[in-house]
Amino acid sequence: MKILVSGAGGGLGHLIIEQLLIEGHTVIATSRNAEKAKALPFYSKVTYLPFDINAEYNINLFDFFHRPDAMIHLAWDKLNEYKNEVHLTDILPKHKAFLHNLIENGLKDITCVGTCYEYGLQEGELKEDMASLPMMPYPQAKNLLRIFLEELQTTHAFQLKWPRVFYVFGAIKERKNLYTLLMDAISRGDAQFNMSGGEQIRDFLSPEEIANIIIKIAIQNKLVGIVNCCSGKPIKLKTKIEDFLKENNYRIQLNLGHYPYPDYEPMETWGSVKKLRTIGGKI
Repeated sequence: MKILVSGAGGGLGHLIIEQLLIEGHTVIATSRNAEKAKALPFYSKVTYLPFDINAEYNINLFDFFHRPDAMIHLAWDKLNEYKNEVHLTDILPKHKAFLHNLIENGLKDITCVGTCYEYGLQEGELKEDMASLPMMPYPQAKNLLRIFLEELQTTHAFQLKWPRVFYVFGAIKERKNLYTLLMDAISRGDAQFNMSGGEQIRDFLSPEEIANIIIKIAIQNKLVGIVNCCSGKPIKLKTKIEDFLKENNYRIQLNLGHYPYPDYEPMETWGSVKKLRTIGGKI
C-alpha cells in the first residue's frame, strides 16, 4: 500500500513511518523542512517530498505526492498552544485547502488525527457517538476540519477515518507534556516535582501505542469516522506517575497541589474502546 504521511518530521510521524516500513508499505513522506528531514533515520527508505501547507500553491497535490492509495494526516502547527486563536484563524483554513486539493484530485482514503479535547468537559467514559463540545481553539479547529471533510463526502467519494488521540505518557519530539516536564526535573536532580493535585482520572498511552493504533485504523476499510485512540483503562494521574517513578527507581517527590487543575479538562475521563476493538485495536 502506498501511504502519504504528512508531518513526517514530528514525533508521531517518525514512529508511524518506521512502523509502516516494517509492515512493508511504500511511504511518501512530507514536511516543510527538507534540510531537517535529511537527518531523519527513515529518509533514505521513503520518497520524501517537501511541502509547506502554509505556502501559496496552484498544483494538483494528488499527482505531486505520486497518487497515494491512502494518507495519514499528522501535520499541525502550535501543538503546545491549545488556546491560541491562530488554530482557527490561520491553521484551519490552510488545512482545509490542502486536504480539499488532495481529495478533489483523487485521494480516496484519509486518516486525519484528532484529539480527545474535541469532547470538551464531558466526564466519564467517552464514546464516539457523543456530542463534540470543544472548549479551546485547537480542538475547535480540529473538530471543524472533521465537519468540513464529512461535508466534502457528500460530493466526493472517499473514506474518512478520524482517530481521536487521548493522553500520551511518553516523549514526543518537540512536544511538551507532563512526562517531558517530569523527566526534565529528574535530569536536573530536583528534589521535588511540582504538579496539580493529581486526582484527575485519565486514559494514557505511550507514543508507540498511539502510532500503532493510528496505523491499524489507517490500513483497514471496515471502520470509518471517529475512532477513539485510547487504552480504555482509567487511572488516577498521581497513581500513574507514582507507579512510573517506582518502576524506574526515581527518588523525586511529588509536590501535589502546587498548580490548580486545568480549566479546559474534565476531572474524570477515559475513552471507550468498543469501536476500536472491532478491528483488533486492543492493546
